[in-house]
Amino acid sequence: MANASPRTLRALATAVLVTAAALAGPATASATGQPSAAVRPAGAGAAAMDFTEVHVWATGVNVRNADSGVPFETCKTFPSRQNCHVVATLSRTTVTAYCQKQGEVISDSGYSSRWWTYLKAPSGYWGWVNNVYITGDEHLAHVSDCTF
Repeated sequence: MANASPRTLRALATAVLVTAAALAGPATASATGQPSAAVRPAGAGAAAMDFTEVHVWATGVNVRNADSGVPFETCKTFPSRQNCHVVATLSRTTVTAYCQKQGEVISDSGYSSRWWTYLKAPSGYWGWVNNVYITGDEHLAHVSDCTF
């Protein structure tokens, strides 16, 4: 592995994280609605290469996620306003992103995107934000596609 490319290392680290999440079992939420460790990407300190920063350029942007069980799986499979409830809001800030995937098409301020990024809000909540509110193209080149 000493000569492995960063891309290969990222793919390997992502596979390990996904496997760890699958072995952890169903996600749960605390009484405050804060997602538990099973909902958040595992090993943030151990696999920092999988995380990157993104800038949310708009104000009052909703971060969306869902509680454990079927609602969480539905939100994770297809991020949308219907499948995921608001867990936090963001305004003109830089946050940590984990991955992105396609979901509901959102149009706002002359932009449209079907891509959603899974990120960590400054409040500590993990959730989905549509890429229309993130600086960059519809599909962010520097953010990995989700493997889940």
